[in-house]
Amino acid sequence: MKAVIGSLKRFWERYKDENPTIQLSVPIVGGFAANIPLSEKGKMKRTRVGFNPQDLKTSFVESKTEKLIQFYNQYELEKEYKFSRSPYAETIPLKRGNKGFSYGKDVDELDVVFIDAKFTPPDYLTEHSKKAVDLFKELKKIRFNEKSGEWQNDYSIRITKFDLTENKVYIQPANYFDQIATNLTLDWASGVLGEDESLTIRNNYEKAHNGLLPPLMSSILANTLGVAAILVNPDTKEVLVPIRGTEQAIMVEGTGKFHCSASGVFAWDESENIKNTLSFDFFSQGMEKEIESEIGLKPEQYDLIPLAFTRELVRGGKPQLFFIAETRLDIETIKSEMKMAEENWEFIDIGDINENNPMYEYIASPLNAPQEMFTYEGWMGLKIAMAYFYSTEPPFNAC
Repeated sequence: MKAVIGSLKRFWERYKDENPTIQLSVPIVGGFAANIPLSEKGKMKRTRVGFNPQDLKTSFVESKTEKLIQFYNQYELEKEYKFSRSPYAETIPLKRGNKGFSYGKDVDELDVVFIDAKFTPPDYLTEHSKKAVDLFKELKKIRFNEKSGEWQNDYSIRITKFDLTENKVYIQPANYFDQIATNLTLDWASGVLGEDESLTIRNNYEKAHNGLLPPLMSSILANTLGVAAILVNPDTKEVLVPIRGTEQAIMVEGTGKFHCSASGVFAWDESENIKNTLSFDFFSQGMEKEIESEIGLKPEQYDLIPLAFTRELVRGGKPQLFFIAETRLDIETIKSEMKMAEENWEFIDIGDINENNPMYEYIASPLNAPQEMFTYEGWMGLKIAMAYFYSTEPPFNAC
């Protein structure tokens, strides 16, 4: 089996124990005061140097939230960090009609504007881009399609602007190789980013803007959209919790981590004729594709509710949409049938988690596991889902 079952009710009880000052209403600006040391401005330490396909462990990006907060220091008092130590910022709560956060932006009010101009990394990243893709192939972090004889390079959507004033989201085409060349290799000193071999994209080309992420409009990164959903049965409070393997491009640890029920890069068929103006359904359909390919469920088997749009600090402000998928189906049955899903290879089989793996003792109760046993995406997704489910303080500023 590729997933375990968690209890959102138990996660909620744990959260109340760990946060005795929790507010049970619409959040108030400021929240509680965390005793967080002020950060110093500086550069991000390089995580990897040179082209070494024998190095299977060193990451291409810094993933420790504390170090990221030192770099993007204006976010250290934001609730994403104060409430849940998650590497996200600039979160926008969402709703659809009467579902989702009541104080969120109704996605039905948004126009999605498609700009028919493919994203291209700047010329000064050309050599870095080539090296990045070549190294990812060597490390088997890109899948090779035996039938087509080509490396998988799915088309995705770049978010160029999310404008709440205009009620518009601007998007343009990009592909997976663009993401590898930019967001996925931010802290790698590839040696071809300039005359100084120690240069990295984050330190030298996509610098923090007064302690903040650069605006999406001025970013040189691919910023392809990620989508993630937490699948929960609202009657039993059970949650589907897969165990993510090392196939995810930025993961380097081999023990696996508890993850979102379904997630991935938003993908679309480049041969598809896209209208200039779309609705939010365009994004929801991308999430539905991920749920079907990773879990095996059809859209009619759950209710998909958008909860938040946010930017991820690990990958330099890469945009992310979080959803909750409510189903009346038995989660145990879904867990058993998940092994037949098209992309179940992304997850570790429970039988492969032995007693020497620290995750072993939490297989029966994954939501009791410490935060470090979750992917940061899975942790944030659960926190947002719980905030919606129990109408409590969310891990982001909402008013």
